[in-house]
Amino acid sequence: MIISAKSYPNPHALLSKDNVKLPKLEFYALGREAFLSALISMGLQKGDAVLIPAFMCNSTIKSLEAYGFDIVFIDVDQHLRLPIDQVASLISVHQVKALLIVHYFGFTQVIDEIVALCHQYDVKVIEDASHSFLSQFSVQASERRADAEIFSMRKSLPVQDGGALRLNRKNTIGCIDKPCISLISDVKNIVIRSTERVLTILGVNIYADAITKLKNNLRRFSTSGEANLECSPCLPSWSLKKYLGNELYLQKTQQIVAQNFTRLTDACTAMGFRLAFDDINHNVPQACVVYDEKGGLVEYLRARGIGAWCWPAEEMPEVVTSQVDKYPNANYFNKTLVLLPIHQSLSNQQVKHMIQVLSQWRQR
Repeated sequence: MIISAKSYPNPHALLSKDNVKLPKLEFYALGREAFLSALISMGLQKGDAVLIPAFMCNSTIKSLEAYGFDIVFIDVDQHLRLPIDQVASLISVHQVKALLIVHYFGFTQVIDEIVALCHQYDVKVIEDASHSFLSQFSVQASERRADAEIFSMRKSLPVQDGGALRLNRKNTIGCIDKPCISLISDVKNIVIRSTERVLTILGVNIYADAITKLKNNLRRFSTSGEANLECSPCLPSWSLKKYLGNELYLQKTQQIVAQNFTRLTDACTAMGFRLAFDDINHNVPQACVVYDEKGGLVEYLRARGIGAWCWPAEEMPEVVTSQVDKYPNANYFNKTLVLLPIHQSLSNQQVKHMIQVLSQWRQR
């Protein structure tokens, strides 16, 4: 049985005639473009320092560096939070103008204290909800504390685009009158993902080493090495509008993800796995996150057709990986955290199968 790391296109949602009003967000092709746009719109200039958690994907900061911002890294603590004393120190030493707070893996952090500190020094705060769209997008305006939020909905929905920005103020950025991705690209993504689903049903392990290497090489070949500095809001793709406009689909997605998370975490706890998060607490997780202290769990699962993954893995910034003494927690999490899929396309049988394979791993 093959279990995808990501959800598949949902024909019922795509063909639905529901037309719910879209959330008040400014859309971009990718979340990293929304991040760059947020900084520029809030008045930051080239050369200004931006404080970023060291446990971060390099692609997120690539455009910022290319634009001219000075990136200052801060290690996360043992709970994936930012230590406030170090935040205060780095703000002072580097004259930081903006801070990124990441809600890792779908779990919203309490940020009031850090936001208060930052605003005391006139530092802008951006919440990174790239992993946490389903947890964060419905937060009411009265509950928002930061200056802006960025999203990457393709991590939660079966779409190719999905970058978005929510500025917590009245003025907005002018949207260019073109879609974030072309209709051809949108349809191509649906076809590719649907074909992948057929292959998995036929038993083709899309996570085998040979196929993974081929996909990585194709990705490197098709992706330009240059950072995209285009950060004008655009129109969401047809697929994204259909999913966001389908309230029933979003509600069912949240319910299924929560159920899968609970089943998997309960089973993992019983098997003796250590969990990074074990309580949903009104969040909608991106994955079930377990520790792999010995190593090899991701490779074991993928060899058996389960789309587990690490994050950011090889995408960790080199300045972080080369300074383990300075950023010990970020490097530790990058080596030990394993993400297990819990998305809305999983069936009960697939979750049960995943639990069986995890049990076999524990019994080795």
